[in-house]
Amino acid sequence: MDQYYLKELTVPIPEDRLAVIRKGKSVEYETDRIYSPETKNTRVVRRVIGKVDPVNPGRMFPNEMYFQLFPENEVPEEVRDEFLRGCEIKRQMQEIRRSPEEIIEGVVNGLSELGAGGWNVGDGSLVPHSCNCEKPSPCSEKSLSYVLLRRLFDDIYYAIEELASKYPNEVIAPFKVKQINEVLEEIRKNVDDKGILSYLRLIEEPEETGEDGKGVLKGLTYSDILLMLKWYKVLPR
Repeated sequence: MDQYYLKELTVPIPEDRLAVIRKGKSVEYETDRIYSPETKNTRVVRRVIGKVDPVNPGRMFPNEMYFQLFPENEVPEEVRDEFLRGCEIKRQMQEIRRSPEEIIEGVVNGLSELGAGGWNVGDGSLVPHSCNCEKPSPCSEKSLSYVLLRRLFDDIYYAIEELASKYPNEVIAPFKVKQINEVLEEIRKNVDDKGILSYLRLIEEPEETGEDGKGVLKGLTYSDILLMLKWYKVLPR
């Protein structure tokens, strides 16, 4: 199974005897000891929990296993949750062999289905029409809207990140741009700090030009779009 590491923050390397550093890079942690009656030997089971920060050797970049073994840690909850969600999306791509393009389509289609199925999306609030409970306050409506939009955005972000790693210089298809912009437009509506809106740009649709009798797309590449989306990624949750 591929290892995914949290790149934004580091954590202290466990100082107890159960932690082992391999080749100065990989941090492993003992999780079990299995005794074999046949060989009369004990096999030590270790799992990788992180990789050493080259700038600060006493700290490491944690992976998913670290958060399982050390649920109490110094990583903010929202950072941890976003990281684990990203790992889940990347693993989903590999395990069921769905392309990142399909992830994007599914996310935006889900947003459309919510709108058709009794949720008000276009005005920035998400309230079920058939809800029997009391109507939420405008503040809680906006909060619910923003939480859902950020989850949708996370799916798109990690799909684009995957595409940018494989096809950094490939121009994105026009209909993908329209789908992604639907989510970005909704996020922009929920941003209170108007000063940052100029940095939260929508993606320009590529244009098809003719070269040597063949149609060629001219526009932003997946790596370009990933840079643009980083401005959205750092917004407060």
